[in-house]
Amino acid sequence: MSDQGPETREARPFVAADEQVHQVDPDDWTWNESWFFSWIDLDGGPAGFFRVGLLPNQRRAMLWSFVHIDGRWLGIEESRLSLDDVDQADGVAYDRWGLRFAWLPDPPLEGARFRFGGSLLERSGTGSGAYVPVEVDLRCRATSQVVGTGTGDDDNRSPFEARRFEQTVDVEGTVTVAGTEHTVRAGGQRDRSWGPREWRLQFTLGDVQGGDRQLYFVGRSFPGPGGGFLRTGDGAVEHLVAVEDSFIQYDDAGHTFATGRLHLKGATSDLEVDLTPIAPAVTFDMAHTCPAPEHWLYYRTLVDVEVSGWDGPSRGWLETSRYDGAGPPVTREPK
Repeated sequence: MSDQGPETREARPFVAADEQVHQVDPDDWTWNESWFFSWIDLDGGPAGFFRVGLLPNQRRAMLWSFVHIDGRWLGIEESRLSLDDVDQADGVAYDRWGLRFAWLPDPPLEGARFRFGGSLLERSGTGSGAYVPVEVDLRCRATSQVVGTGTGDDDNRSPFEARRFEQTVDVEGTVTVAGTEHTVRAGGQRDRSWGPREWRLQFTLGDVQGGDRQLYFVGRSFPGPGGGFLRTGDGAVEHLVAVEDSFIQYDDAGHTFATGRLHLKGATSDLEVDLTPIAPAVTFDMAHTCPAPEHWLYYRTLVDVEVSGWDGPSRGWLETSRYDGAGPPVTREPK
């Protein structure tokens, strides 16, 4: 994860072949091919995120797939899928043991179709503990060029190329939960990365979906160095840096965020971004990402967002790795 936000220079342009798998460093246990995709319905409907990471030197794949709907978190974590069962011919796909997913470029760097089907565990809500059948079928259209964001500390660890890019997308399709279909009209964010993956570090990232405006940000922690980018309408992406008065309160005792305000500036934009959690955070077990298993706080949640100069409130995502960063718990005022 880069301290300074998106790259301003790239070794080469990203090309259609970067949607597919890359040459693997056989000597790096952590080598990872990753596809990530999140979306937030612009009319207050479902929100969700998906990540699959292929670990060729470990002969396994790891999966996150979560949907938030009507105040309920439904999700699945699989950290030991057999790599031999993953179809890598075009994007990434899997169909085995009652679990199906696919990210298929259509066309590369400009759009994709995402599909998912399986039984998700209700992590929070009135039916907590139950398994719920969920089907997701979404089509994505790029609303920005791909933006190189580097891979931070891992950039020079291997003689093999390691890269990462982010991209904003519009999303349309359906999410079907226990037989009830929900139409989705969403803003989304996707990233694609390949190379060594060191999870044992602090970082916070997120995106805000506001229809014709989409905001992405990343940093080690806030306050601290960070940056991001803004897409407005059909205009070019504007790169941003975090100003020193940016902060996020990490409620480590509650495994979530408390509140936050980011101050992000670019060549023409000066944004104040207020973040308030609106759902319990989903927490992840990261122990399996290390050769010698370790445990630390890692969580992601939905947030209500107010951005200066934007019409009305928006929704967004916040995600953090608190490796060696868990501070004193936030004291909450009684309601």
